[in-house]
Amino acid sequence: MKKRDKFYITILFILPILFVLCVSAYSMYGSKLDWLSQHVSLADYFRQNFYATHQIIPDTFAHLQGQTNAFSFSYYGLLRPDVLISYVFPNIPTRFFIIGYATFLWASTGGLCYRWLRNKGYKDSISFFSSICCICANCFFQSHQQIMFIEILPFLFLSFILIDKNKRQWISLCICMALFHNYFYTPGMILILLLYDYDQNHTIKDILIPILIGMGMATILWLPTGYLILMNHKSVVQTHILDLFIPSLNLKGLVYDSYGCGLTVISWIALFQGIQFERTRKLSILLILMFVFPIFSYILNGTLYARTKILVLCLPLILMILAHWLQERKLNKGLLVLASLFLCTKTMLLGLLISLVFIGYYFMDKKECLMIYALVPMIVFTGLNYNQCLDLKLYNSIYSKDKQKLIQRNDLNQRTADLDQVGYSVNHIYDLKEMKASSYTSTSNSSYNAFIYDIIKSPVSQSNRTIITDSENYLYLSMMGIQNVLSKEANLYGYKEVDSDGKYKLLKNKNVFPMVYVTSDTISESKFDKLFYPYNLDTIYNRTIVNGETSNEYASKMKLIKNLDQSIVIQNKKKTKKTIPIDFDTKNKMVCIDFDVKNYTEKKVFISINGMKNTLSKKHSVYPNGNKHFTYILSKKELKQFDVTLSKGKYKISNIRVYTCDMDVFDRVVTKVKPLKTTSIFKGKVTTSKDGYLVTSYPYEKGYEIYIDGKKQNVEIVNKAFVGCKIKKGNHTITIQFHAPFKNAGLGISVLSIMIGGFWIWKKSKNL
Repeated sequence: MKKRDKFYITILFILPILFVLCVSAYSMYGSKLDWLSQHVSLADYFRQNFYATHQIIPDTFAHLQGQTNAFSFSYYGLLRPDVLISYVFPNIPTRFFIIGYATFLWASTGGLCYRWLRNKGYKDSISFFSSICCICANCFFQSHQQIMFIEILPFLFLSFILIDKNKRQWISLCICMALFHNYFYTPGMILILLLYDYDQNHTIKDILIPILIGMGMATILWLPTGYLILMNHKSVVQTHILDLFIPSLNLKGLVYDSYGCGLTVISWIALFQGIQFERTRKLSILLILMFVFPIFSYILNGTLYARTKILVLCLPLILMILAHWLQERKLNKGLLVLASLFLCTKTMLLGLLISLVFIGYYFMDKKECLMIYALVPMIVFTGLNYNQCLDLKLYNSIYSKDKQKLIQRNDLNQRTADLDQVGYSVNHIYDLKEMKASSYTSTSNSSYNAFIYDIIKSPVSQSNRTIITDSENYLYLSMMGIQNVLSKEANLYGYKEVDSDGKYKLLKNKNVFPMVYVTSDTISESKFDKLFYPYNLDTIYNRTIVNGETSNEYASKMKLIKNLDQSIVIQNKKKTKKTIPIDFDTKNKMVCIDFDVKNYTEKKVFISINGMKNTLSKKHSVYPNGNKHFTYILSKKELKQFDVTLSKGKYKISNIRVYTCDMDVFDRVVTKVKPLKTTSIFKGKVTTSKDGYLVTSYPYEKGYEIYIDGKKQNVEIVNKAFVGCKIKKGNHTITIQFHAPFKNAGLGISVLSIMIGGFWIWKKSKNL
């Protein structure tokens, strides 16, 4: 390697680090929602859980989603190197590992891009320019957002290098690491590798074995996770097949957009210019079609949706064509005009003009303008990203030390809810004493999600319904066994303030349901399904839903107070607040409000009543929450007025109904199972005088086992979403266990693949 090559690689490695350091001087290199509530919070929890269980790959996580399969959160770095390395340094906050590793991979991508292009015979200046375009591509906006989108890129570049050097046996490690970082994008990466190998060498047979071995090595992760995904199908925006063949001319997957490649317009021009060269013609045409027709994004996304962010995997191929065009120094004016026709929009016109000036100078033999134009992607990236990171004050307010003190110094029985900043705190565990029923993961339990939002009607506070947030809904708090609540207020029915620190209070209610109990008061699922909201609310609270016969009848105590048939059209230019006086008795009563919402704009709508927020996602949301019927279940100690916050926009509210129910109705007596110390999920003793059901608030999924007096029972779904089983009267010892489905099979395949792969790599390397 020449000195100039080393110099260029050093510059490419340093630039991302300098950017992160500059941003970190006044903010944190992260973002509010996904980065904070998923990547950092979950990595921190993985580490805490490892210290407690000494298991790198546990079967279950007890502190999230009411007890869940650990592979529900595998997408967020369960086996990623930065998370695993953080286990060795318990006193260093996990966010530093997340930031440092994302920056390292970003910086490495530039160096690998340069090395790859140089190996292909491109000049050092052209390789450096193309690599600058790479590290300044706006897709690296995701390095402080949804980090897995771009952390796969170094392994893609490295795989290209290995193909060119005919060292394909090592690609198995790249595939394995890609799966550990982003198993959703790895199938797309494999398709790109096959395309590249075929384009360069007219064969794919030599790469198939290392791909299969790499997949085998990572089976411990993707097999049990894949099973979970199949069991918990998540609805996305419906895709019409014919729409996939309609050309999209906005080029979002390629130019500027952070949910695509995010390159400048010179990349689009380069694709057209690549058509004139036999070496790049077919690939250029294919890439142009990929960025114009949604069908290609749809295929790369595994037919889940047609989002263009998957096209970031095409980044290396685009840069290769750019480098080839610049090296050949041939300008086809007809292709230039054709490419320019796509760029005559407000957002891209300035970029087109700058690119045309650069092209004019470059092809007049002004080679020095190459480095001058390299400033353009730098300026664009800096302008789009410099003020996009997390404010330190916001971080400290979201993850408060006051909350941590409250949790650490108090005895927390059962579960805890954090009602402050519910969207951000959803996955954050301050201490392993804190067990939560909330969660935010792309593979959430669908039955549990339906129970929370469709049956007990907790508010859908976020645009993405996969986020299960804590709420003041008394049914949620009690039925999920939430004894402890962190809040800034103390006006929650049934909860008493037991401690405070700063502006936060710890509230406690010992009368909520136990997490495991026995009851003989049941209602058949078929009979319950005939009930409508709100008459099913107090019914499910007072009767356990089972797949059997009703033990004794229950009549709902809900009363309709107001039924307003008129519609109200809201037209707000900004968020507004209103106060509505209450003209009916609310003392010791639960108040249920519901109404329909019709949105006349493409933006999201939200309405809060006394701090309880409902949101209808924007019209073209990828994960629409479908929340067109807002429901509010209020159970305050004192409710004198409705404090309403209305979002900006134009929307209609109709069919407003108000119900009340005495809170005494929500005072059901059940037989608690006395817990014993155990390494299982739960072990306890109970004495019951009647035959009935063992009921838990553990969301049901395959893998649960229940033993009564050492005998394995038939696990049933109770209350529409939870683990339970029949139980006979008498004295019993209960044991509940969970084994993640396909974990052992995945582990066995991974070990076998590592052994086979290691021998195969050694043999191939020896032959070379």
